[in-house]
Amino acid sequence: MDSKTVFELRNEAKYLSGVEKLNKLTSALNISRQLYLEDSSDEWTQKALAWVLIDLCKHYIAVNNLNQAGTYYRELNAIDFQGYEDEIIENQKKNLRPKIDTNYSEIHKAEELSKNGKHQEALAICKNLISQNQLTELHHESYGWIIYRYIKAEKSNLSSVEVRTFLRDYMNLKNERPSMLHSMILNFALNYSKNHSDFKFYNFFLLWNPKNLRYEDLHDGTNQNGDNIPSLISRICKEFVNSNTELDIEEVLNNIGLDKETVIDFFRETIFWNIFNTHRENRFSDLWNLFEQYNNNYSKYGQSKWHSEILNLAERFMKENDDWRFLNFFKNWNPENLRTDDWKKTKKDENTYKPLATKAIKKTFEILKTQTSEQDLSWLIKPYETAIKLFPDDEWLLREKALLHFKNNELELAIKIYKQLVLELANKHYVWQEFSDCIVSDNSLKIGMLSKALRLEKNEDFLGDIHLNLAKVMIDENLLENALVELEAYKKHREIKGWKLSSIFDELHKKASSVKQSLKDNRELYKKYIPFAENFAYADFDWTEVVLADNWKDKKGKERLTFTNGETIEFSIGKNRFEVLKHSKLGQIFKFKLHKQEIKKEIENNFSWLSNNIITEYKYIPLIVNKTEKQYWEILNDTFAVVDYINKEKNMIHVITTDNKEVFFPQIKSELQIGDFITAKSYIKKVKDENRTELRNIQKISKDSVLSKFQTEIAIVDGVNEQKQLFHFVISSKLQGIVKYADTNLRPKEGDFIKLSYASKMGKDRKLRVKVLNIELTKEVNPNLRKDITGLLEVKYKNYNYDEEIPDFAFIGDYYVPKYLIEKHQIIDDCRVKATAIYAGDKWKVTEIEEI
Repeated sequence: MDSKTVFELRNEAKYLSGVEKLNKLTSALNISRQLYLEDSSDEWTQKALAWVLIDLCKHYIAVNNLNQAGTYYRELNAIDFQGYEDEIIENQKKNLRPKIDTNYSEIHKAEELSKNGKHQEALAICKNLISQNQLTELHHESYGWIIYRYIKAEKSNLSSVEVRTFLRDYMNLKNERPSMLHSMILNFALNYSKNHSDFKFYNFFLLWNPKNLRYEDLHDGTNQNGDNIPSLISRICKEFVNSNTELDIEEVLNNIGLDKETVIDFFRETIFWNIFNTHRENRFSDLWNLFEQYNNNYSKYGQSKWHSEILNLAERFMKENDDWRFLNFFKNWNPENLRTDDWKKTKKDENTYKPLATKAIKKTFEILKTQTSEQDLSWLIKPYETAIKLFPDDEWLLREKALLHFKNNELELAIKIYKQLVLELANKHYVWQEFSDCIVSDNSLKIGMLSKALRLEKNEDFLGDIHLNLAKVMIDENLLENALVELEAYKKHREIKGWKLSSIFDELHKKASSVKQSLKDNRELYKKYIPFAENFAYADFDWTEVVLADNWKDKKGKERLTFTNGETIEFSIGKNRFEVLKHSKLGQIFKFKLHKQEIKKEIENNFSWLSNNIITEYKYIPLIVNKTEKQYWEILNDTFAVVDYINKEKNMIHVITTDNKEVFFPQIKSELQIGDFITAKSYIKKVKDENRTELRNIQKISKDSVLSKFQTEIAIVDGVNEQKQLFHFVISSKLQGIVKYADTNLRPKEGDFIKLSYASKMGKDRKLRVKVLNIELTKEVNPNLRKDITGLLEVKYKNYNYDEEIPDFAFIGDYYVPKYLIEKHQIIDDCRVKATAIYAGDKWKVTEIEEI
């Protein structure tokens, strides 16, 4: 069914009368109403419904049923043509009105008087019609406008009772709602209520029915100058807040055609500015009440922009002596309401500010640090989990979360975090001090952690509580003399600084002073107990064996040691970092527990239009170390090499290893010569972005003991030069070389196979060079270097000079035949041959032929 069907039914009805005509028009009306319900903006649907209603009005006028005609006429007027009224339809409406409305002329007169400011006369006409019971529903829209214009113009001359009476009269009308008139009445009531406290606007609003708010009432508009005009609903919500109206917010939210967050933010925005202005006026008592009332009424409605803005005000205004207020405010505000945007940094005037969420949780944490009362802190721990995911490099967030777990009596969770913290902040005394607080049933472990803290921090200003805590645990373990050492250290520094002694000092001192003091310090005790702490903290790490490969001095002249496992792990630390390393020697094997730290680096792309590359590198941080009983250099791989070159000027030996790595090292003893073989321990050292092989524990060995470890290949002799006393061999297209007669007793001929032991290196021309270590004739064959062929030999002449007696060269297919073979076999014409071809590094050449 579509609008075309409606017009067809209307056309059929023209030729009918009575009930049959009415039935056709009723069918057309039902269809057009359904179409209008589905899409009220379609132009043809609007016209179809309008014309059916016009036909029905005429039908009922003809049978003198003006009430029914009036009903259809009101429906006709309610069609929203959206500013594109059909002129013919408008004329039809004007013609129908007087026929349906017997008092049309009177109402029209009253409307004109009202529009011209003669409100009393207009009202008098309407009251007269009412007294005669002749003001029908058809007149209610006009009467409503007359009431509106009157109370708007005369509001200052009317009493509140009179105004409320007129509004009551309006509300009793049955005009179209929602409509512009209905919204104008609400807008008047809103403005009137601001100056008349006896007018209960909220009650009127409910009677008016929030469901009647139009699109225009729910959204901002603009005036002729392009300035923003706040929506009617936002102004209503603002007035509810400013007038402290007691209202059922849920009822308001459920009856307004906007999402709840938008409507709630109308209230929240108004409260935000009230709080802001109250603070500016220094009305602090009112300020704190506003914050509290806000949370009581609105925090349950979830996250939104203005909810976060009010949190921002609280974070700014609750400071110094009033910062304690923020704890309860933030808890009641509910951190679950933090938005994604609240976790982002903000920029203003080229300045970058921390995220609101981070500021809020850290401010709350600082307040909690000063409190000792027990409470469930899960509500704050949860946003800390979010913060740590978003800012994984912020160790302070992790540390604060650990302290929250501690305060929450979740010791295992706190310990788990401190095990992470002592990886990144292993040299910070306060981390070990806080870690010790989590240990409640192992005094040896607690002493170890506090001892570790003391050893790390040299400034006594920070060590007072550590001395006291350590003394208390020592007393519990009956280490009274050691406890006295800690108490005396505490007392001495406090007296130097002129600081008061803690009340707990006297209590501890009385318990420990019963023993005779003979110890000067607790160094030996620290050595004994610190391993308890370290082994506990790093229990989840495996031991990694490394060798001390190098010692050197940094720019400040401090000794540093480099350790490696030979391949993937390399790190350097100060020689005094661990006690066990102070007397270490090169080659000594140690076992470390290592923290593998991931480091991402951004590398600029060579092409500007491409984004930069991100590469991942790893840094190894040593946690604890122990000696091993292994032999020096033992864990490194054995490497074998041959001396290839000696730079006498720099006194550097250049060798090639069995896996063809070029390595150089200083000539320590003048015993190595070119061609000598060595064994050594090797490891990979990273120099800038290059992995370089380093050799240690180098020893000279015999050729026979190592030759089998080098590469061995079957090569072919592809050329012999008697004049230069050498021959050329080929292993592959990339590997070939020469052997001088002076270096061997062998005198092979072209096409012979030889067995080579060799090493290779890359030359300056980026070509591989072969260093022959051993050579011998062999009956083994490499089929990739020699083959037998049969085919047609075709002779060739240079410059096509066919007068020559002997051809210059020939081809067997793609195989080249040199001139000396043609001369040797006296071939002058094409013929079939059997031949042997060898690979000469870049091409094949024939070395033997036989005619067939």
